[in-house]
Parts: sequence; C-alpha cells; structure tokens
Amino acid sequence: MFATGSAVLYISIAVASALLGVLVAGLVLRYTALRPPFDFGAVDALVGIVYGILLAILVLFASEHYSAAITNADKEATSLNDIYKAAGTLQPTARDTLRHQVICYAREKIELEWPSLRNSDGNGSPVLFARTRELNNQIEAIARAEPTNLVVSTLFNANLTRAEARQLMLEDSRPELPKPLWLVVLLGIGIVVFLLSIRYWEEKSHLIAALLASLALLVAMVGALAELDRPFASVIGLQPRAMESVLTSVVQSSTQSPVVFRPCADTASAS
Repeated sequence: MFATGSAVLYISIAVASALLGVLVAGLVLRYTALRPPFDFGAVDALVGIVYGILLAILVLFASEHYSAAITNADKEATSLNDIYKAAGTLQPTARDTLRHQVICYAREKIELEWPSLRNSDGNGSPVLFARTRELNNQIEAIARAEPTNLVVSTLFNANLTRAEARQLMLEDSRPELPKPLWLVVLLGIGIVVFLLSIRYWEEKSHLIAALLASLALLVAMVGALAELDRPFASVIGLQPRAMESVLTSVVQSSTQSPVVFRPCADTASAS
C-alpha cells in the first residue's frame, strides 16, 4: 500500500505536513511575541498564486506522461497487429511460425509484462524480452531473404515500431516527477496550513473550516499527481485492452491453425 511513489504514500506525507504546519503555528503563537489579529492578505495571495501555478504545471506534466503511456500501448498493439496481417503473404511455414510468435507475444505481454509494469521500475518481463529476440530474429531472416519485397519491408517497419513503442512503455512505467518537486509540493502544503492556522487561530470554527476545505483540495491534487505519474500502477492504472483486442481479433479472424495457436514455448529458459 505504501509503495514508493504511490498515492497513499504521498497523501500520508501531505497530511503529516499539514499537521506539522498546525503544530508549528501553535508553537509560534505560544513562544514568540507574535499575537493576533493578523492581516496576511498579501502573503496569502502570493503563496496561493505561486502554489496554484506550480500544481497546475505539475498536473499538466503528469497528464502528458499518462497520455503518452496510452499512446505507446496502443502503438505497440497496432504494430503487432500489422505484423500478423503482413505475415499472411509469406510462405505457409514462415507465415504460421511468425504468427505463432505474434500470438505468444500478445499473451505474454498481457499475462507477464503488464503486471511487471505495475512495479514502476521499467524492467519489463524477461520472458517477453526473450520472445522479442525470437520475433526480431525471424523477421530479420525474412527481410534478408527478400530485401526488395514491399510487404516484407512493411513487416520489418512494423516490428521496429513495435519495439520502439514497447521501450517507451517501459520508460513510461517509471514515475517522472522529480523528488525535489515532490518536496516543494509537500512542503507547500505545510506552509499553506501554517498561514491559515496563524490567521484563524483565535477563531476555531473558521480555522477548522479553512483547514478542511484547503486540505480536501490539496490532498486531492497530491493524489491525482501521484496517480497520473504511475500510469500502470495507480488506481486509474492502464489495462492491456488494446493488446487484448488484438489477440481477440487475430483469434476470430484466423483459421485456427494448430501451428499458430499451439502452446508457447518457454523462451526465457531457452535463450
């Protein structure tokens, strides 16, 4: 639950930062000469504007990260589908063998690599790395045998696009918001709460209302940032729907060749 970079972790730190802000406000009022009433209108406005701009920029950055993960997942699935279709013009043996690799790639992507993407470490699945090597070797052999064939060229380019999309997906699985920026965000919550506490300390009902409203908004923003920054591991984490659609499509459009749909060999141990 408290995995590195998780929304629960950052929300917990945000709440702790807010409590620290209240505690510091109480200590300042008790042990310093500062006494109410206070008028921090200009300071509050400045802090609010600067902090709001920072959050807006970070949300935009995290949203683009999440959108890029969707795009690359769709691109990988589309390219794999293109490989399957282009293989239809090959000789039956090469066609069925290559299509079998595509089917196995899709299965292993869904069953093995997608769960590993949720670790947010960018490592991927060793099984799919081995499957990729087999797929690459077979397509390269076909391309060497028929270098001037336009269909083979399409096949080769589709495989390059698939490889690029997969590599970008592995990168997308990692959080991209730098830790120093998270520090500023979480520290900013403590500062906002500190200023609110100083301003409304003598008016407890106003203080509680201001803290609850502010914390609800700030915690929601922190949670949204953390969720968007881990596209595969969050509550709104991406699912392999595009790859599942490709697998469903090729199964339904195929003649159910026993060669194409035979069980997949353990490429990781074989390589």
